Amino acid sequence: PGGIVDLVDQGVVTGRYKDVAPGKVVGSAFGVIPDEEARRVHMNPKFELWDFCHTDDLRMLVRETNFVAINNALQVDLTGQVTAETLNGRIYSGPGGQTTFAVAASYSEGGRSVIALPSVSTVNGVPHSRIVPTLSAGTVITVPRSFVDYVVTEHGIAHVGGKSVRQRCEELISVAHPDFRAELRREAEKLYCL
Repeated sequence: PGGIVDLVDQGVVTGRYKDVAPGKVVGSAFGVIPDEEARRVHMNPKFELWDFCHTDDLRMLVRETNFVAINNALQVDLTGQVTAETLNGRIYSGPGGQTTFAVAASYSEGGRSVIALPSVSTVNGVPHSRIVPTLSAGTVITVPRSFVDYVVTEHGIAHVGGKSVRQRCEELISVAHPDFRAELRREAEKLYCL
């Protein structure tokens, strides 16, 4: 992503604690970055491009201790299931390495899987909670709830890993937008007897 080159140059991103390729920034693609950053990456020994079959290989990822997978989501339901691909049957994206990275974080010694998303999206001027009681029929589950440790919104951090469904509901309602919390609580009471 744009900006990573500056973080490497400033010593913020060093890779010194990595078990695989220590001291290197490894990616399967650097995507579209500004020309100036591309010049700084070209032939720079701190950066390496690897085939995605290697970077997204579960066997390689679990070798990293304290592996933290930070991914985004379109929606998260009250049990912690994540979709980053579809909403109401419409495809927005593919899974990329998200599922693999979340699973790897769960199996890595000290690893954590984090899902980050804004609490609300606005469609045609109407706000919608991105934390929902249930994912709609036909929605693809990108990350099962058992591989999610934390869900982060602008309203806080929900620690859902290792928790019961009821505890997950409480945690997720606490980081939902305040305008939607009462409705989420009502739905949680109906669905999960909170």
